[in-house]
Amino acid sequence: MFDVFGSGTNVIGDKIRIKNLPGLKGERGVIEAVRENKVVVRTESGKHVNLDPREITNFSLAARKAWKSMPKRKVGRPRGSSVSNRISVTLRIDDDLWRDFRQAESAGLISRRTEILNEWIREKLGQILHSKRRAS
Repeated sequence: MFDVFGSGTNVIGDKIRIKNLPGLKGERGVIEAVRENKVVVRTESGKHVNLDPREITNFSLAARKAWKSMPKRKVGRPRGSSVSNRISVTLRIDDDLWRDFRQAESAGLISRRTEILNEWIREKLGQILHSKRRAS
């Protein structure tokens, strides 16, 4: 299983900001590869850059660390952290499927994770319900 909470390092798909690199300072991007002493970042402007991990602020890593240090609860976000008409759920997804999904996301094929998953589930559910109505 993909260990989100145990990871203390940069991970493919992490969202980052470049710190003080001339010409790229403040630019945001996504980690596409992690090597021994470097990370390969695809910036929002489409550039691929090899960077020392000390040259980036890794927002995803910071979020993982924050979640890890939170008081333990069964599932979901901390109480009172959001006001929304959405329900937070936990899904168990096969490792290979999640890896493929993250690669598609890193390649820019998927840009809005929540919206696309909702769209796919809504589409499949519509097909299932339509089939059931025809069979009745």
